[in-house]
Amino acid sequence: MIGAVSTDQIPSRPARSVDDTAGQAGESEDVASRARPKDWLGLGLLAVPCMLVSVNSNLLNLALPALSAEFQPSNTQVLWICDIYVLLVAGLLLPVGLLADRFGRRRVLFLGAAVFGLASIGAAVAPDPALLIVCRGLIGVGSAMLAPSTLSLIRSMFHVPDQRAVALGIWTASFALGGILGPLLGGVLIEAVSWRAVFLVTPAAMVILLVLGPFVLPEYRSETFRRIDAIGVAMAIAGLLGAIYAVEQLSAQGSVLVSGSVGVVGIVVLVGFVRRQTRISEPVLDVSLFRERAYTVPLVGNAFAFAVLFGTQLLIGQYLQSVLGMSPLQAGVWTIPSAAAYAAGGLLAPRLGFALGTERLLTFGLAFSAVGFGIVAAIDVTTGLVVFVVGSVVYSLGLAPVYQVTTECTVAALPAEKAGVASATMETATNLGGALGIAVFGSLAGAVYRAGAAGSGIHTQTIGDALTRAENLPEGQADQFLEAVQTAFVQGFRLVEMIGAGLLLIAALATPLLLRQHRAPRGTTPPSLSTTATSSSDSRN
Repeated sequence: MIGAVSTDQIPSRPARSVDDTAGQAGESEDVASRARPKDWLGLGLLAVPCMLVSVNSNLLNLALPALSAEFQPSNTQVLWICDIYVLLVAGLLLPVGLLADRFGRRRVLFLGAAVFGLASIGAAVAPDPALLIVCRGLIGVGSAMLAPSTLSLIRSMFHVPDQRAVALGIWTASFALGGILGPLLGGVLIEAVSWRAVFLVTPAAMVILLVLGPFVLPEYRSETFRRIDAIGVAMAIAGLLGAIYAVEQLSAQGSVLVSGSVGVVGIVVLVGFVRRQTRISEPVLDVSLFRERAYTVPLVGNAFAFAVLFGTQLLIGQYLQSVLGMSPLQAGVWTIPSAAAYAAGGLLAPRLGFALGTERLLTFGLAFSAVGFGIVAAIDVTTGLVVFVVGSVVYSLGLAPVYQVTTECTVAALPAEKAGVASATMETATNLGGALGIAVFGSLAGAVYRAGAAGSGIHTQTIGDALTRAENLPEGQADQFLEAVQTAFVQGFRLVEMIGAGLLLIAALATPLLLRQHRAPRGTTPPSLSTTATSSSDSRN
């Protein structure tokens, strides 16, 4: 699911007709430009599915222990269930935005809602991990259509700056509210019904959107649009799938020849994708953007930060439930402080940016996040709750300004006419970082877990599988068995957090050196920093 998209991703010349007529594209304060009651009703309609998409994206990690108990999937299957969603969102954000400009933003929104709702129902009734992975991928396709389309419609519906600021605030709040409600709702559903029920939260909202949307949401298309490089999109997704497959299979002790070959093919395809983007006139990814250091450095730092975050979130639900023995609802409650801290960090970021400047705030955010992940690395099998909560609050407070400052830096580093492409590329890189984080850190944690368990004479793929086996053991033997697998899981979790903290600390130290000639002066508030749309970090997964 998509947690946040910069306001600069939206076309800068909105209009009130299908053809985007230039006569109504201005943003003057006259009465004719002000939003109508119908527009505010449309905003409310857009906010509900956004909130529930955010809710939905919080639920899977919480449901992993129960899902693993029923399906007993391999660690690789668990990673694909989580990763395929984020990967397809990352690969489709840019081309879907072009599709919306060409064929209509409302039309793409409705198509995304339909795909998201139907795929969610499919996930709820999936009989095995393979079909669940397919449905999760389709949910990712629907999500890639939803958030950019809702934001584009808001920009087109609200022309007056003060009204647009209110509308964007409501849109942002819907994601943040979903990030806080998600763990509570998920915990209740998993305990009262089943892990399958978490996928049934959003379809009803999508139906409401499809039924009422045509009456309150206008259609918009751009007068001009770029062609979509379908071949390039296919190459990017295929290359990423190949590379991630290789990482996950190698960690699972799969065939080195097969995994290595697939990985090499994936990398070759990605190299071919980059070369293609430099040669065609209308690339889906403008590679020339990365020549500007002030654009690339924040982008990479942000991708690292969210790679560590997504890798951590993959393990949190399993740790709280399978190691500390919490119920799904209790586990959900203890993730709320992190979501609240991210929201608070987003509110503090503009003031800190005014005092420190964007480069210093980016450095501070990366370093503060590193401290938080380092604190989480101190968890243990029995008394890790306080450590986890403190650490998650600290890293969330750091991540919020990292995302906001990265949005500002990437947009400010390039000419105004490239602002939309720049911020859309930033959002894609954020999700791509998350996808790689799940693959790399999830594979690493799984490999350490299996090795640790094997050292105790236990051969198991996941801790969920181990807990199911423990239920059939005598009490004394079960206790020893559980202690061994829980210790092995914590060892993997701690290693992930230590490596993640180290990466972010390196990024924090490198940022001021690489951006030395691009420092923003203190006492200046970047305009886009104060209006960047953000949401709970947990809604990004």
